[in-house]
Order: sequence, then structure tokens, then C-alpha cells
Amino acid sequence: MKYPEDFEIPNNVVQQIQISHNFVESYITIEEKDWNSISYYNENKNIIIVLVLDKYDDASDYTVILDEFKKELDLDIKEEKLKKHLKEKYDLSLKVFRTRDEVIAKLSNEVAQLKTFEYDWRKRFEKIVKSDHLKVKSKIQFLLAVNEEMVYCDICKNVDTSKNWINSVLETLMKNEIIGYNHQKDSYYLLF
Repeated sequence: MKYPEDFEIPNNVVQQIQISHNFVESYITIEEKDWNSISYYNENKNIIIVLVLDKYDDASDYTVILDEFKKELDLDIKEEKLKKHLKEKYDLSLKVFRTRDEVIAKLSNEVAQLKTFEYDWRKRFEKIVKSDHLKVKSKIQFLLAVNEEMVYCDICKNVDTSKNWINSVLETLMKNEIIGYNHQKDSYYLLF
């Protein structure tokens, strides 16, 4: 019994699946160059159910479908009704995984857009930080907005003023709870 009816499984794969199950109720995944499948052997009916997958499909995603079909085998349904259920499971799996792929593609696009947006904002902040008209206090805040954390020597490299003035500004920013200090990493960060 198979669906679609015209689908052919190569004989060597059929033999490999049969040998792999060895008449033991189990799930077997076969991933080879031109073949990807997950199969289940039902001991009561002496039937192997094989789902042939696309090259990059993850077999573990399909165990739920095999479990559903396995339940129907245990109900002792007649062969014609079982074929109908097989077609329904096939059609359902196509819809579910097509939808999943569409969702993943949409999320990938959104992540790419967010990364571009983040990159643009970083570049804008970096341009402001490099300008000469900012006060030391503002420059440090912009630096910490662009970088999650910064060690003291990196702040000094990016702010062109004396270390005494930087120390004074850092203390004021911490006292006003605008920035924090991480003792373990010896770094400063912007508070939210």
C-alpha cells in the first residue's frame, strides 16, 4: 500500500529497511545520497510504514505522522479505508510542512531586516561618537549604546580627553544610575 500510487522505492532501499527493522517494532531513519526516509515496523500487522522525505527534511519531525497512522493500524481498519487515511495523512503533512517552511522563510526575512536595521543604527551612533562636538558624558553614553559593554582602556581610546576627566564623568554617570560597572569583566555598560 502506498501513496502516491506511482511512487517507486528502489529494491535495495526496501531490503535495507526490512533488514534494519529485523521484525522488531521500531523507527528507522535512512539518510543517504539520494534517499531520505523514516519508517516504522508494526509487529501486530507485520507492516512497515515508510515516509519518503525530501533531502533536507528532518525525520524526527515526521514521527508524529507515523504515530497517527500506527494508531489506525491498531484499530483494525479495512484496507480501502486505510488507503484513504494514508492519502489524508500525506496531504496533511504537505500542508503542515509547507506552512512551516513559509513561517521559517518569513522569520528569516524579518531577522535579516532587523540585522540590517541594527547595522544602520550602529553606523549612525558610531558617526556621532566620532564627531568632535559631543561632551565627554554624551560620548561615553553613545559608546555604551553601540557596545553592550566596554572596558576602561577602550573608553579612553575612543574619548579624547584626560583620564582624570573620564574617571570623573564615569563616577557621575554611575552615581546618577545611567551606567553600571561589571567587576568581574572590569567593564562599563548602559543601564536600562
